[in-house]
Amino acid sequence: MKLLHLFLVTTTLLVSPVKLATPAKAQASPLRATLQTPEWQPFCSAMGQFAIDMPGTPKINTETFSTQITTHTYRSILKNKETYLLQYFDLDFRLSNNNIKITLNNAVDFFVVGANAKLLQVRDISLGGYPGKEFEFQPLSPKEPVGVGQVFLVETRVYGLVVSTSEPENAQKFLDSFHLF
Repeated sequence: MKLLHLFLVTTTLLVSPVKLATPAKAQASPLRATLQTPEWQPFCSAMGQFAIDMPGTPKINTETFSTQITTHTYRSILKNKETYLLQYFDLDFRLSNNNIKITLNNAVDFFVVGANAKLLQVRDISLGGYPGKEFEFQPLSPKEPVGVGQVFLVETRVYGLVVSTSEPENAQKFLDSFHLF
């Protein structure tokens, strides 16, 4: 386990951009301040056994429910109200093939309800041979953009990714960057 942790830290340091100090240059002050979007950064979780790119610095939360299921949540909410969320939890049993489909459908419903939205469409996908679902949802607030999410069942762990943004390329970047190790 220590070797895996050392590998993850080393990998993170190798892929993180290094910024060197340079002398300041005089620049004309801008007439209008622009809203800068946070830089995308790679984020790895040794405990969660995943890596993903997220804008800004995700807030991490762990919560245990009365069902004894503990969820681990990584969330970035930007000033322009874009939301990027990755959540995972472990089941304490393996599922049969019939129950896999039910569990994935329940996970989709969980995330759609959590987003206070209605489900628009859902389709089967996979990640490294593990079953999953991709779904689109419309928040009940008409001012919020359509969101997209993915859920995967990896052995006894359920991963859920949800993004709500008006920039489809940012949603795709977030979803495509998710991988397991």
